[in-house]
Amino acid sequence: MLPSEAGWGTIVPELETTPRGTEMKCLKMVLCLSILGQAAAAQLVVFDNSHAPGHEMYDDFIADLTSRGYTVEKRSTPLMDNGDADVIVLMPEDAYAADGNAYTSQEAVWLMEFVDSGKGLFAGLCPNIDYWSNLLEVMDEFGIASGYYICNPAYYIYFTSHPLFAGVQEMGNEFSYCLSLTASFPSTAIASDGLHDYVACYENEARGDGAAVWVSQYRMMSDDGLDDYDNLAFLRNAFAWLSHGGDVADEASSWGEVKRLYR
Repeated sequence: MLPSEAGWGTIVPELETTPRGTEMKCLKMVLCLSILGQAAAAQLVVFDNSHAPGHEMYDDFIADLTSRGYTVEKRSTPLMDNGDADVIVLMPEDAYAADGNAYTSQEAVWLMEFVDSGKGLFAGLCPNIDYWSNLLEVMDEFGIASGYYICNPAYYIYFTSHPLFAGVQEMGNEFSYCLSLTASFPSTAIASDGLHDYVACYENEARGDGAAVWVSQYRMMSDDGLDDYDNLAFLRNAFAWLSHGGDVADEASSWGEVKRLYR
């Protein structure tokens, strides 16, 4: 998929021509960046370890989330007991182990309903099929599939206009590779290397302001990937965007206004 075909571009929207329009647009952009830069104190992020033990490779990012005001828990209780979470995280190592088991179609449907209720989902794929195969039911529910194109090293620079990419110019990982992904209804690809897609999101305006973000470069969250390129800026944006969707995004809220700027 070429950037010109998918509408890839910078994240800065064109300003209106009238002085008042320019002022209002700039005001909204400042509001957007302000919201993305901080987390609501009560936001609960759950790393779902119900199918396999959690992996310590994400501990540095968990520490970053905690330092920014999130409550973060690794839970091994059944997935569908996590209705109190604001964001649920599914990562490859947490979904697979020698004695792990696949997510069921019932769990996949529950996750879609969780998101449609106004909550957030962040999920990652991995080049090793033994890892992401346990997520297949969830992937199918959200229209996500592996593209089987290996990007080594992982590096991409084309992004759609979206609050997820505020302050982001390049993403990837210098020490690992990843698979591309393909997104079909109800999800949409939003980041690319110019030919292949690597990040996708799901929103359902008809059902609420919940959302899901899918990444194929899961190691951007690992202890050796946070400092590569603009990975950390993207991750902070993603969790701010997903968690606020579960708390204050509605037709009358400022966060709802910010989201509509990019639709």
